[in-house]
Amino acid sequence: MIEITIRLKPGRATAFASLLRAIADMESDRGQAKRYRGAARQIERLPKATRSERRRPTRSTSGRPKLARTAPTRPASAPRPLRYTPRVQRPKHQEIDEGAVQRVVLGIHPLPVLTREEARLACWHLTGRGCSAPEIAERLFVAQRTVHRWRAEDQQAVAA
Repeated sequence: MIEITIRLKPGRATAFASLLRAIADMESDRGQAKRYRGAARQIERLPKATRSERRRPTRSTSGRPKLARTAPTRPASAPRPLRYTPRVQRPKHQEIDEGAVQRVVLGIHPLPVLTREEARLACWHLTGRGCSAPEIAERLFVAQRTVHRWRAEDQQAVAA
């Protein structure tokens, strides 16, 4: 069973209930249509908030009741697009810098940021030295899963 929470603007619940009844009329599965009608009945039974209920009286410092204003509701904004941000901004040069790879393999701090190809080469060297995947991932600024994937791809290349 899937539960869905829907937020409606005040006064729109009855319109939503009528939509549920229309969907129930078009539904071929009798059990599902019955559920739609039941949900529409429950929505119609919800208490309707009047204007006076939305503004609650509060006490002021002088002892007289005053009306508190509720925050106005604003329309829901459109969902923001998902953006991928990498863990680290990698350099863009094409050639492999052996000195940077050796600094990472030997653990000389500060560790340089490597290109993908350099990081993969460093992973191969560190695997040969017997380093664990979490240690390699920490040194290369990659995920452990990436280290496991690179190792598996290297093993497949050797086996072929």
